[in-house]
Amino acid sequence: MLRSLITAALFSALLCAQTPLERAVMLAREKRYSESNQALEGVPEPSDPRQRIAFHRLKAANASGLGDRNGAVKEMRAALDLAPSDPILLIGTAMAELQAEKLDDALNHAEAAGENPTAKAVLGDIQEKRGKFDEAANAYREAVKLAPNQEEYRVTLAYDLIQHQSFPAAIEVLSQSAPLFPKSARIRTLLGIAQYSDGDIDDAVATLAKAITVDPNVESAYRCLAQIVLQSSSAPPKEAIDHLCRWNTVVCSAMKLRVARENNDAAQQNQAIAVLKQAPAGNIVARCELARAYEWTNRLQDARPEMETCVRADPTPQNHYRMGLIYKRLGLDELSQKEMDERKRLLQRMSEETAAGLNTLKAFR
Repeated sequence: MLRSLITAALFSALLCAQTPLERAVMLAREKRYSESNQALEGVPEPSDPRQRIAFHRLKAANASGLGDRNGAVKEMRAALDLAPSDPILLIGTAMAELQAEKLDDALNHAEAAGENPTAKAVLGDIQEKRGKFDEAANAYREAVKLAPNQEEYRVTLAYDLIQHQSFPAAIEVLSQSAPLFPKSARIRTLLGIAQYSDGDIDDAVATLAKAITVDPNVESAYRCLAQIVLQSSSAPPKEAIDHLCRWNTVVCSAMKLRVARENNDAAQQNQAIAVLKQAPAGNIVARCELARAYEWTNRLQDARPEMETCVRADPTPQNHYRMGLIYKRLGLDELSQKEMDERKRLLQRMSEETAAGLNTLKAFR
């Protein structure tokens, strides 16, 4: 975001400058920051104040792109010195300082930018970094109030609320936002995550299916829907199955496995298992689902290595629980107790639904 903000207006600002500057701007816009720096070698700082500001912003963009956070701060401050009250420069400087962990300076510059939605969003990021979660949420809310027609600020606010387990508040924000952005799959995906985290599994599945219908190209909606339905032993509604079967063969087979079990269809069950067995060894969904299939068909010795691989790759409370049950059925009581103890440890600070919901949030990110 910082580099985009810094480079967005540079080309017009330097359009009438020397050719090396024009080339450096174009290279920065293409994210070729090292080459942009090379193009600037030996180029004097422009005399025109507007171009001098753009010159320092360009150098800040290059520094940020190359991971030189302190260098980005230095250049943004040089630009800000030329126009101390410019809100764009204040915001850009605050963002550079945030990345460089100069949080007090970043806070001062973001606050000085005034009633600007981007400034409020940056202020929220700063407060989040400082561990001031209530202040961060309030800043994000201010951004939404200042720019109610911009989706990004609502998404940022809702994501923050979910991350800090304020699920009812997130559901309220997203439910109000969905009608305002009828084509937004991101808002509906986050709403589904919030509903799931709050224990409303059926609503979550329906909302995520709606997100996919709104925009079939949003990958995160499929990933989140898959994570939710894979947590259950029951088959989801047909609409969800249809979406997932168009998206991923392995997940589709996992859904067919559930349908086959509910219908007592041995032939369909064997077909689903065959597809899961053909998946690459590194496909964790296939490993976890094969463990489930073998457990359901009482092939516990086959289920054990698959579930052990599943737990190592995805050590969720539920997977530890499933592993413990398999060990128990195999008569391995000590190993079973170890898995149950690990599950309990993971759930000490939150419910199983919350843990699963926050894990699903990773798929959105």
